[in-house]
Amino acid sequence: MWVLFRVPCPTPDGRTAEDLYQTRVERIDAEMSADAAERGCSFHRAWHAADGSAFYAVAHWRSREAATAFFERWSIEAEPGEAGIELLGDVGLVPLG
Repeated sequence: MWVLFRVPCPTPDGRTAEDLYQTRVERIDAEMSADAAERGCSFHRAWHAADGSAFYAVAHWRSREAATAFFERWSIEAEPGEAGIELLGDVGLVPLG
């Protein structure tokens, strides 16, 4: 299951796209990464738009249940205004390795 997350910025509570990105830089550690992999996350990347308009993340999970269990374990809640969009299909130039 591929999911695209988008958070318009600044958020209603005043955080910038770079703030949201930096939070992940500080929070993601080896233990969290290992837990995600064990639960079936094979891809996760995050970015902030150069113009500051949004924060983005893309993740690939084995299942919705696995993702939900991970978010619960790490007390991860949606950001204000966040949209999680499930993506269907999988075509591209380079396969997921």
